[in-house]
Amino acid sequence: MSETRCFFYGLGIGAAAALLMAPRSGVKTRRRLASTAREGQETILREGAELRDTVRNTVVDTVDRTKRAAKTTADGIEAAFAAGKAQLVR
Repeated sequence: MSETRCFFYGLGIGAAAALLMAPRSGVKTRRRLASTAREGQETILREGAELRDTVRNTVVDTVDRTKRAAKTTADGIEAAFAAGKAQLVR
């Protein structure tokens, strides 16, 4: 017998044994798989929403800090120019 033929015989025997020794019926197994898939989907959606909110909050905080830093820098530059101008006018 060829190795390929032996492989497929073994595959068929293994599948038949798995069906005969399965702890649940096919309907129960499918229901359990569907339930597990739904739970996984819900978890992924929930975690994705939390991640989205975290990223959004982080971006908003970073933008706000950057705006404040830019304003502080602009105010400092403006004050330095005013001081320099006052020195030149004297």
